[in-house]
Amino acid sequence: MCEYKPVTETLVPSPGLRTSAYSAVPPVVETGGRWPVGLGLCTLAFLFCILLTVTPLTRMPDPLFHLHIAWGSLLGVASQWLPANLGPTYQKSSASIEFFCLISLAFLCYCLSAFLVRRRVGERQLLTVRVCIWLGVTLAGAMYVITPGLLSHDTLVYAGYSRLLAVYHVNPYFVVFANFPHDPLVPFDQWSQVNAVYGPIWLLVCALPGFLLKPTLVSYVVAFRLIALLVHLLNTWLVARVLYERGCSRGTRTLGMLLYAWHPLILLESALNGHNDGFMLTFVLLGALLVTRAERRGELARARGYLPPLGALMLAVLVKFAILPVVAVYLLFLLFRALRPTLEGSSTGQMSRSNWRVAAWVLGCSCLVALLIALLGYAPFWAGRSLGAIIGSFTNNPASQYGENSLLRAVVNWLHLYPQQQANPVWLFLSWRRVWDIINYLAIILYLVLAAGQFKKSQSVSALLAIMLAMMCLVLLITPWFFTWYVTWIVGLAVVCLPARRNRALWSCFFLALTFSYSALSLYLFNQNLLGPNGYLTIFSDLVPPLGAFLLCWYTYGRSRRSLATGVSQEPVLAPPP
Repeated sequence: MCEYKPVTETLVPSPGLRTSAYSAVPPVVETGGRWPVGLGLCTLAFLFCILLTVTPLTRMPDPLFHLHIAWGSLLGVASQWLPANLGPTYQKSSASIEFFCLISLAFLCYCLSAFLVRRRVGERQLLTVRVCIWLGVTLAGAMYVITPGLLSHDTLVYAGYSRLLAVYHVNPYFVVFANFPHDPLVPFDQWSQVNAVYGPIWLLVCALPGFLLKPTLVSYVVAFRLIALLVHLLNTWLVARVLYERGCSRGTRTLGMLLYAWHPLILLESALNGHNDGFMLTFVLLGALLVTRAERRGELARARGYLPPLGALMLAVLVKFAILPVVAVYLLFLLFRALRPTLEGSSTGQMSRSNWRVAAWVLGCSCLVALLIALLGYAPFWAGRSLGAIIGSFTNNPASQYGENSLLRAVVNWLHLYPQQQANPVWLFLSWRRVWDIINYLAIILYLVLAAGQFKKSQSVSALLAIMLAMMCLVLLITPWFFTWYVTWIVGLAVVCLPARRNRALWSCFFLALTFSYSALSLYLFNQNLLGPNGYLTIFSDLVPPLGAFLLCWYTYGRSRRSLATGVSQEPVLAPPP
């Protein structure tokens, strides 16, 4: 899907790359002293925008609680001059509007910084860039860690799991937090009457703070924020390592680091809201790193090459099983990789029985290992439980039964607003959760069929990462249960697919992911009842921009591709896989 093709230029080995990568020899371009100054100003502007969001975040009404963090209150002094009321029309939504405007300015600084980093610069300036990246992400993350405001209450759900495991020593999959009404955190856990909905690895991580912390809101919120921020910094390093193993230039690796580290949505959902999506993405990036390294060493045909990436991806599933489609793509990749000698060597396309036996062995071993990892993860929690109870632990929760921030939810809200439309069988049909589950399964199966055709053409890791990205973009667009922080998944996959312009589908999915990461923030704006009874329209502000970006990039790709071919590229040109 995204296999790189050599350009018509003299290629020489690049000393800074792996032996499997080659790069065109570009002219040495130095931009003088203004370039680092421009990036430094962007860094300061980005941090200033993050700082100004503290007061709007604190002012947003929260029906459950209000955090009291002294250092965060000091940060809020810098933005207390922001008006608390933008007028009678927007009285309840003033803080949301201000936050959305400020985070939009942060996105603007982020995009401008990426544009500057993408410029051709000398090697000496890249060190300055990376210093700015690490300094910017650390300071911005620290600001959010001590901000006395929350956009999501998931950290309190994690705190409930922590209390169940560390204090009461019960199984969160079968015992709910509400069974301990005397616990001081129960009134703040909106999912206290629901069994655990995350994988066993995340439950073990949740248990750690329970052994160390007192049962206070601030301590648990700050603890999970710190965990998420540290994971975000680790993921930034993993992005750089994946791009390095893929043979990308230092400039591309630096750009990938900035696109991930400074991403306003990822910073917000990690350092402020403390979500576990970054932790899940850690294992996805680790799997990408391991499979890329195995390809470079020529070990993908051996178990020691293809099983470790599968193990990493299964660990991601044991954090949140919503990433399971990525595992399906990887298994399909292994199947066609095992059939590769026949696919490349046979002009008739016929496959010998020996190749099919090898492919069946690889696929069978991979499925067995994946199943064993899943069983080992859940075994301590499933011991002594009946099959019906185990199945119920997965299905008896709102995420499996209802819809949120999705096309399904828009249809349900529409029918509530116009009940006379319930007589229409089409609208009634589309309001059923099971229907959307079937639509998701059929879309995933259809996409795997299309992916098989792409893998038949190219079995490179670059194609694998691009197909994984497109798969998760599809899943997030049609899933019946969606929240803003889910977009973290596709942004992480998008940045390790750099450079993206060499393939139309990858280029379009790359911009879909980045546009989606901005449009998804509109949910925080419109969920404050800004649209009144027309709240069902929120889904259009969320989904229309990324789909528009995808179509725009798809139909303008030929023009941008021709303009790219007129210049000298600094990106590495990867040799075809052996």
